[in-house]
Amino acid sequence: MSLLRRAIAYGLAVAVAATLGTVASARASTAVVLNSDDDTLSVVSGDSYREISRVHIGRGPHHLIVSPDGRTLIVAMSGSNELVLIDRKTGVESQRIEASDPYQLGFSPDGKWFVTASIRLDHIDIYDAKTFQLVHRLPAATMPSHIAFARDSTTAFVTLQGTGSLIAIDLASGKVNWTVPVGPTPAGIITRASGTLLVGVMGSDYIAEVDPHDGSLIRKIHTGNGAHNFLASPDGKTLYVSNRVAGTISVLNADTLEVTATLIAPGGPDDMALSPDGRELWATARWRASIDVIELASGALKAMVPVGRSPHGIFVY
Repeated sequence: MSLLRRAIAYGLAVAVAATLGTVASARASTAVVLNSDDDTLSVVSGDSYREISRVHIGRGPHHLIVSPDGRTLIVAMSGSNELVLIDRKTGVESQRIEASDPYQLGFSPDGKWFVTASIRLDHIDIYDAKTFQLVHRLPAATMPSHIAFARDSTTAFVTLQGTGSLIAIDLASGKVNWTVPVGPTPAGIITRASGTLLVGVMGSDYIAEVDPHDGSLIRKIHTGNGAHNFLASPDGKTLYVSNRVAGTISVLNADTLEVTATLIAPGGPDDMALSPDGRELWATARWRASIDVIELASGALKAMVPVGRSPHGIFVY
């Protein structure tokens, strides 16, 4: 490891370790935030609602995910073409794995497959999740963005922002099952408990429910301009949809998909996370370089925490 890489790894370890120091607090809502335009990682305290550290992590950090065993935080670095693995207990960077423009990332429900979407280089990569060895690479026109999986782990679904389409891929063979139009600039996607898919249609004001077998449109649910991404509550009863252009977050009944409330989240809300106690919703505000913290009981915007430029992925301890 080079001296520069060692310095980065050490700084990252200190930053994330600072997070772990507050996890023992009563509310324990401490966030790791990826600032895409600053190439940095911020740690934000949920007790004081302020940024407590920021460190350079590499080029183009966008999304992050926890490994299936819960031990590792995996950060996708699209600009530097790598995955950064961080030990959740110690905050120490454990490994960097070469990967081609990993913008979005996800594990299949059975933990067998690991998939990345390359929004810049227009391809989708399927890896063995145990070894991170590349198994299939598929060209995808254009701008593959967000990823969801069939509940039986046979299929990955990826939104294609550039063509307004959704693609379904057989994970074992790497073959395309179908590609269908879903609306202008589709972004976030999630699989419902029923197995149907929900797609955020960012170029409009609705989310689309789609049949996973053939991609046919079931219905549209209007949420707000720039419908972008999803978050499901731990009990599965509630869905949150960030509407980036509208500056709102829609609260939906997960069974009926009825919009039950609209929360104000100014500045281009994108990725979201719940505090451990379930009382707060944290959202990255891409256009305002801050984090919106919303009190769910009242719907009030409780805090706006300045971070780096274009905050994107967020994980709350």
